Amino acid sequence: PLGPEFALSMLANQLLAELLCSLHTFAVIVPNHAGSDVFRFASPAKGRGEFYLRQILGSVNYSTGSDTNDFLHGWLNYQIEHHLWPDLTILQYQAAQPRVQALCAELGIPYRQEPLWTRLQKLAKVAVGAGEMPYYSKT
Repeated sequence: PLGPEFALSMLANQLLAELLCSLHTFAVIVPNHAGSDVFRFASPAKGRGEFYLRQILGSVNYSTGSDTNDFLHGWLNYQIEHHLWPDLTILQYQAAQPRVQALCAELGIPYRQEPLWTRLQKLAKVAVGAGEMPYYSKT
């Protein structure tokens, strides 16, 4: 009823919104699960200890701690803590993060926390075959 220009404008806006939403979702979720420094696993974990270790070795955090930054990431910048305890509230992730990071440092477990652009570069290297995600093996 408002004319073909309105319909085309509405369609273009809808497609652009869908594209931007998908790109944001991809950028927040995928790069902190992939990269040559993120392990993948061929077999199930043997026990709870190995399960928790795998959650840390198989994910990466983006920068955390600022309410604005956390909001813009949808609190998905706490991937390590989310994989350890998926039922925590967003405020509990903020409280748990420094404690998990300190415990990892104490135990010599790599705790990776990097900016989005660094993670995107590592994902791109794996995607084009210039890098590979290592398999976890207990040694």
